[in-house]
Amino acid sequence: MKKEINIFSDVVQIIKQYFPQLTKKLNELTDVRHKSYIEYQMSVITVTRLLGLFCGIKSMRETTEKLNTKETIKNISNLLEIELEELPHYDTINDVFEKIDIKELRKIQKYMITKLIRSKMFDKYRYRNKYFQIVIDGTRMMSFKKRHCKNCLKSTHNKGTEKEYSIYYHYVLEAKLVVGEIVISLDSEFVENEHENVAKQDCELRAFYRMAERIKREYPKLPIIISGDALYACEPVMKICKENKWEYIIRLKEERLKQLGEEIRGLEEVETEDKNIRYWNNIKYAEVEFEKEEEKTTEFMWITSLKITEKNKEEIVYYGRQRWKIENEGFNIQKNGTFDIEHIYSKNYNAIKAHYFFIQFAHTIRQLLEKGIKYIKELKMSIKEVSAILTQALTQTTQNLTEYQKIQLRFVIKLSI
Repeated sequence: MKKEINIFSDVVQIIKQYFPQLTKKLNELTDVRHKSYIEYQMSVITVTRLLGLFCGIKSMRETTEKLNTKETIKNISNLLEIELEELPHYDTINDVFEKIDIKELRKIQKYMITKLIRSKMFDKYRYRNKYFQIVIDGTRMMSFKKRHCKNCLKSTHNKGTEKEYSIYYHYVLEAKLVVGEIVISLDSEFVENEHENVAKQDCELRAFYRMAERIKREYPKLPIIISGDALYACEPVMKICKENKWEYIIRLKEERLKQLGEEIRGLEEVETEDKNIRYWNNIKYAEVEFEKEEEKTTEFMWITSLKITEKNKEEIVYYGRQRWKIENEGFNIQKNGTFDIEHIYSKNYNAIKAHYFFIQFAHTIRQLLEKGIKYIKELKMSIKEVSAILTQALTQTTQNLTEYQKIQLRFVIKLSI
């Protein structure tokens, strides 16, 4: 069966069915190159980059080496309905990415998430058939021993000792739409300094304030539950959620809101029907919930704007636990699985951002493929196996991409804690 399947054809069908304007929008990205130097359309530049990411290729040089076959050239020609003689070199792709407009890439990010939401295939994952869960978290992209650019963040280690040293790094804050086992980038905000010498560095919370403003502007009517780690258990974040008419379920640690934590501990004797899940409503401006696991006791605490009842308490715990998806299915896969967001694809900061966005685009489509295509789940194909078969299909066989028939993606619902 593995020899007979055609994963590349399924990738193309997913793009055509769920993102029919994607290649057109990629081709319409502003090209600032001088016309006399343009050899490849923007669609060729960007689709070549996407295909390399689909195949799990983790360096630009390897992208050029592996995709440089007559079959790949023909397949991209068929996909874009143009005539190609060769593919762009990785230096050419990076030259374009250095000047690409990041705001335009945000529009493509919005296009993809909007198309998926409007397809209604994720509606069954809404809380109470209404709210989509958006998980907020940040991650380090890459680190340097010396300052990479004026926007670098800086952290100093072993302060005050003879072995004191500094690390310079780039950091990004993500807002991920979490639906079952799928984690899709809804918005990305880079945590960055405006210039080299700043009195106070940019931080994750400030990045969230910028991000929240943009999410509300781009998705004004989208019912949202915001989830995050204990960093977001603070009044400014809750105030933003209230003003935007968003709900929230945020991880709570006693040291984060010390007075509230002490007040909760003072209510430990309160009895509920379920000893494993205890909750109190109307504590100051929030509600709190606990969970205890069998055998090994681990306590989790959340603060939420939702009214907790005996009927919905387990469901709220489920959505509270979903925050881990951004770590496992999100950052972990993008760092250690199919992609490598910590790899330095370019030394130019704008190009670094562009590569990051294309990883988000590719990861969205790969998840639809891996989680939604029946035979991939039945054959229990690993991520590396999907990448290998996809690479082989793209680079060694010429695909007939003119015939197109709708495919049905099926996702499994797991609402258990």
